[in-house]
Amino acid sequence: MVRWRYHLYSMPIPAHGESEAGRSVLNGLVWAVRLSTLVLVIESLGAYFGHSLALTIDAVHNVPDIIAFAISWGSLALSRKGTTPEHTFGLHRAEVLAALLNGVLVLGTGLVFGYEAVLDLVSRTLFAGSLDPLWLFLAAVPVLVLRSVATTILGRVPRRARDVNLKAVFLHLWSDIAITGAILVTGVVLLLRPSDGWVDPGAALVIAGVLVWESLPLFRDSWDSLAERTPSHLSVEAITRAACTVPQVEDLHDVHVWSVCSNLVCMTAHVRVSNVSVRESMEVLQQLRQKMADDFGIVHAVFETETRAG
Repeated sequence: MVRWRYHLYSMPIPAHGESEAGRSVLNGLVWAVRLSTLVLVIESLGAYFGHSLALTIDAVHNVPDIIAFAISWGSLALSRKGTTPEHTFGLHRAEVLAALLNGVLVLGTGLVFGYEAVLDLVSRTLFAGSLDPLWLFLAAVPVLVLRSVATTILGRVPRRARDVNLKAVFLHLWSDIAITGAILVTGVVLLLRPSDGWVDPGAALVIAGVLVWESLPLFRDSWDSLAERTPSHLSVEAITRAACTVPQVEDLHDVHVWSVCSNLVCMTAHVRVSNVSVRESMEVLQQLRQKMADDFGIVHAVFETETRAG
């Protein structure tokens, strides 16, 4: 059996952010940091004067949010350097580590304030004095607008440019909008029934639960990338079947598929081809490479061809 080895890349690995899509990601993250900082100031004032645990937990939650957005921006900026002899895949894994750290920050915030909310519900005490629901409205309404603006800005980023890191940012923003809605509902209830002070720690407990829940996918997706698991949207069996539809390809085996980060999927495989010339074998692999890129989004493929001597 004769073996020829070719390293085939469906496209060069570009530095993150070199394209218009990459620049829009970085710009969107800058705006997310700015708007989240403004939200922190507004909610801190509302929490201080309104004595609301729910508003306090959301205000504190903005601190890891800002850190998370800054980490996301920094990791993407590092990835823009592209590949080097020392980092042959570039620094794409920095994006995965950023998403993992985001998850730790959000989980910790949810657990700490969830505990405080349970204590307030059990003891039937108020967090920091008499509640003033007016301050909940004064803080929540502009915050809802600012968070909607941030989500709209990042929503303009092309879907193909959204990796696990940016998905973490989107997850932050959408859950934050839901949290702001919960605070507004809390304000309505307290205006109608001022004696129901338990509603505020109850809302705080719900918010803490949202934070814990939103952290779980970040740990799962980060672990999948770090463990080099086959991406969940891909199937080795489907890839093998598709490869065998390419003319002259008899079999695909020893297939390995993994992701460096969620938008950089790699694979290696042995390809058995019919008895063809070296030039024809190159053409077959070119078709195979293109099929992997078009059908499965695999942008980095390394194939070792095998053919029977004859």
